[in-house]
Amino acid sequence: MGILETNPPQVAVLGAGLMGTAIAAAHIRCGMPVMLYDTAEQVLAAAPQRVAEQLGSSEILCGCEKFSGQLLRCTGNLGEVQRCGMIIETITEKLRVKQKLYRQLTGICGGETLLLTNTSTISVTSLADTLEADWQRRFCGFHFFHPVAERNLLELIPGKNTSAETAGAVRQHALRLGKKPITVGDTPGFLVNRILHPYLSAALTLLDQGENWRQIERIAVHFGMKKGPFQMIDEIGLDVVLHGGYVLYKAFPDKVKMPPLLLQLVREGCLGVKTGSGIRDAADKFHRHKTEYDIDADTVTKIINGLFISMYKETLCCYADGVIKHLPDADTASVEALGFPADKEGIVSWGRKEVGNRELSGRAVSSPH
Repeated sequence: MGILETNPPQVAVLGAGLMGTAIAAAHIRCGMPVMLYDTAEQVLAAAPQRVAEQLGSSEILCGCEKFSGQLLRCTGNLGEVQRCGMIIETITEKLRVKQKLYRQLTGICGGETLLLTNTSTISVTSLADTLEADWQRRFCGFHFFHPVAERNLLELIPGKNTSAETAGAVRQHALRLGKKPITVGDTPGFLVNRILHPYLSAALTLLDQGENWRQIERIAVHFGMKKGPFQMIDEIGLDVVLHGGYVLYKAFPDKVKMPPLLLQLVREGCLGVKTGSGIRDAADKFHRHKTEYDIDADTVTKIINGLFISMYKETLCCYADGVIKHLPDADTASVEALGFPADKEGIVSWGRKEVGNRELSGRAVSSPH
């Protein structure tokens, strides 16, 4: 029986950091065995506890020999992953580092292994570029969202040479995990990060214009968002938001703006939750803005329009550019990955009701492809 027919294949997750342990937990939660690999001994030693926290379980035996019925094995030996039919790479977002790891894998794994990447910013086709043709056919983007346990969306990103068989197998695997997979084009930002950027950028622009960050946050949550934009920035990490912005800026320099405050704070090492200080702390300390209660109906409308119409316009651009083939996929993505209010049925459904189907001027981002 071939790997593509295995139901389900044993999975290896490469990288035992925040996303890697969360992805491992998502598989274990569904009863799938996972081999978790990392080169850093300290990171690997902490991995079982992090997985346990994701699962709400304390069932850990020393040495990672057993976990929830022997579903987790941790290893620092890359050669052990050869027994796995599916490999999910979650290491640092650096093209050359990922490609070096792929070259190592091709010398270890068999000719039916599926190789998936959790990249959020790098072209899947570029990542696969140095692989032999058979590996390129078995290579695909498989993008989870943080926090994995709460975000049901999975972006599937076939590269230029990904086979239909691989794409189908990857979709089935996403469904086994209880996720909602959507297939998106291999373009900068894919779908979710491309429509997230104008939302976060608009929030920073409103802040720069003097609006109170707490008021912006409160209005976004009252609108129905699960989290306000500044909480999202702090939890994602200011450096990660900045890096994603640069990826889009390089692709769309005439359209994407890089907020100066974000660059300043990253330079100062103020990166959000992971450093104990983020955009909300900076707004309180350095920014002069309206008081929390100095707001009227016009300001509320300004903030809602600023945050969400820009997201809606960008979603229409993604559809026009072929990033998605079906607009309902964008509704699903906005609700399941970004916490857009489900009672508004998604960003496209809301935008059509709020803005109408008339042509919108000033496209947010236009694809170079």
